[in-house]
Amino acid sequence: MRVRLIHGEIGSGKTRRAAAWVESEALAGRTVAGVLALKSPAGRQFMDIATGDQVPLEHPVGDEVAIPVGRFQFRQAAFDWAVQRIGQALGSAGSVVIDEVGPLEMRGGGFAPLLDRLERDYPGIERVLLVRAGLVEAVVDRFCRGAVTAFDPRL
Repeated sequence: MRVRLIHGEIGSGKTRRAAAWVESEALAGRTVAGVLALKSPAGRQFMDIATGDQVPLEHPVGDEVAIPVGRFQFRQAAFDWAVQRIGQALGSAGSVVIDEVGPLEMRGGGFAPLLDRLERDYPGIERVLLVRAGLVEAVVDRFCRGAVTAFDPRL
C-alpha cells in the first residue's frame, strides 16, 4: 500500500494540488475515488471526485448532528455521504483521495474509521491524504503504516 501526503498550511493550495493530481490520473486512464473539500461563498462542500456531486459540509440545520471542530460546525450527514460514496467506488478505484485528514480524524471521528478500513481491507488501494503541515507526523503515525510519499502543494 502506498500513501501520498499533500501537506501545507491552511489556504496553501492543498485542494488545488489534489484536484490537479486527480485530473492527471484521469488523463492517464486511472480511476480515482474520494472527496475534495471545496470552498464557496455558501461554505465548504464535499465533492465526490467520481461524479462531481456535492453536499454541504458546514452549517447543520434543524436537528442534524453537528461536529464541532475549532470554530466550525460540520454536518455528520456530509461525512456519512462522503464515506458512502467512497465505499461504493472501492471495487474499481486504484486510489482514494481524502480532503482532509485533520484534528477530527486524530480524535477518531470524520474519516478515521474509513482510513482504518482502507488499511485493513483494501491494502492495494493507494491513499492520497490532504494534511495540514502541523499534523503531518501525527497523521503518519496514526494512519500511514505503508510507504509514504510527501508532496508540497506549491509545486
